[in-house]
Amino acid sequence: MCNERQLWICGDIHGELHWLVRNAVNRGISCADILVVGDFGAGFGRPKSMDVAYGKVRAALGNNDICIYTIRGNHDAPAFFDGKHDFERLLFLPDHCMVELCGKKIYPIGGAVSADIDLVDPLTRKSRRMINDSLIKFGSSKRVWWPNEAPVQISEGLPETADIVVSHEAPLSFDPPLVQADYVREKIWLKIVESRKYLDYVLSQIKPTLWFYGHYHCHYEGNCQNTHYRCMDIAEMTQIV
Repeated sequence: MCNERQLWICGDIHGELHWLVRNAVNRGISCADILVVGDFGAGFGRPKSMDVAYGKVRAALGNNDICIYTIRGNHDAPAFFDGKHDFERLLFLPDHCMVELCGKKIYPIGGAVSADIDLVDPLTRKSRRMINDSLIKFGSSKRVWWPNEAPVQISEGLPETADIVVSHEAPLSFDPPLVQADYVREKIWLKIVESRKYLDYVLSQIKPTLWFYGHYHCHYEGNCQNTHYRCMDIAEMTQIV
């Protein structure tokens, strides 16, 4: 039995649950909670694919007393985050529902807008939106994009404070700076700006000590309004407690 439970934050894993668990075990991590900042990969593949993926790591999680938590990314099916899809040691955190891990009050805000949804792959000559529309047209249950992917915006009911905010998207005040790529349509761009401005509003209301986010597949770190922020690169891990 461990004397003190550890808390780790992990960047996007894009469906590589087995890799995450193997990496944690190889690093000697045990008696720990690992929180993924979105793009977990929930909802891709066949309807029971998450059950299969969890079944492959269940023993390792139990043997090392590890629990994994994740918020919603834009590459996650929102339906998984309703509190009804959790496993014993894998939990999908609903947006705007405070959770306490290792003595830290953590406020999760999932979701982001896919800037590349209309970017056409030169090989397939299709965008993700086109692929998703084809899947729907032919009655497939598989999805590669969800129209309600953006952060859910609330103004009432925000907590007065939290130790840590974990989001998938970044507040506007954090890195990276807003730059509109040529392939991003104006309608999508406005949604991205709106999402980041909303998270700035949350920052001004909660004023957490720490804020972690993913989405950008790069490492950024800095300070803003007495909050230390860190963008987690793909599968990057850092220990908080």
